[in-house]
Amino acid sequence: MRLEQDNAAQCARMAKIRLTEEETAVFQREMQELFGWVKQLAEVDVSSVEETAVSRAAYLRPDEPVCDQALSSELVNAFNGRENSCAKVKKVL
Repeated sequence: MRLEQDNAAQCARMAKIRLTEEETAVFQREMQELFGWVKQLAEVDVSSVEETAVSRAAYLRPDEPVCDQALSSELVNAFNGRENSCAKVKKVL
């Protein structure tokens, strides 16, 4: 896949990154190099490699609610802003 400069600029816009023309050229070269590595990986013969099934869920903790009212109150009271029985925080984008 050949990456043109306008493609690199479009990728930067989609990522909400402002780049100068020089930075766009560097970004374009780096992305082209990355695509080259992916192409090399696609050429690797993996036909003799046995497939395995690994469940990532086995490494996650169970999603169980904690119903400790004392701990909940203590955590909410640690915040300066409170609304109803919840901690109020600034919007983070």
